[in-house]
Amino acid sequence: MIRRRTHSLVLVTAVLLLAAGVVPPVAAADDAVADDRSAFVVELESNGDATVSLALTYDLDDGTDEEAFEQLRANSTDVVDRFDERLSRIANRTASETDREMTVSDVNAAVTTTDGVGVIRLSASWSNLAAVDGDRLVVSEPFASEFQTDRPFVLATPDGYVVSETAIPTDGDGTSTAEWDTGTDLSGFSATVSPSDEAADVDTAETDADTASEALPTPLVPTLTAVLVSLFGYGIWQRL
Repeated sequence: MIRRRTHSLVLVTAVLLLAAGVVPPVAAADDAVADDRSAFVVELESNGDATVSLALTYDLDDGTDEEAFEQLRANSTDVVDRFDERLSRIANRTASETDREMTVSDVNAAVTTTDGVGVIRLSASWSNLAAVDGDRLVVSEPFASEFQTDRPFVLATPDGYVVSETAIPTDGDGTSTAEWDTGTDLSGFSATVSPSDEAADVDTAETDADTASEALPTPLVPTLTAVLVSLFGYGIWQRL
């Protein structure tokens, strides 16, 4: 069955979730990204706070896959704790680099299955992720430095705001959300979010987004094996 993969994920998160054999969190950006897609999503609030979420989809082909997925479902506490620890470390480092106080809270994990596809979701609240410049929000670090994702990266604006400027061309033509495809070089990343009545047009790249995001869910067992072998050896946050 073909499903659209979600743009998501901080691999470091995937690594520690899956490696720990634990349950994932509930993504707060359900309105920004379809339930059946994998994605790493940043959903902004007008005060600069954000909900960050990681969604992963897995193809549950047989009983072995289903059993492995149930093991993830059964151990949410460890995964939440480790995700919290990693994300807090990133936030603390980013706070030092930007001179803005940041905290991570309300870390959650959730595991669901639908029509033979397992969905793992992690989410957390991140205070002061975006810099507030008058009535505008600017998102840069930690994404501008050494951020890598094996799935698309989605930025969702608060109600009444649009993405008015991006340093890295987006894939797609949305204004209330901006999306960068898997493998995009985000070095020097910056995105400005402005009230819709004064925002400029967003500069977007000409990309076949439908083709890029159409794919089968990730096979679960091979992924678990690879992740276990590479635990903490590969991740999007290379400076952790």
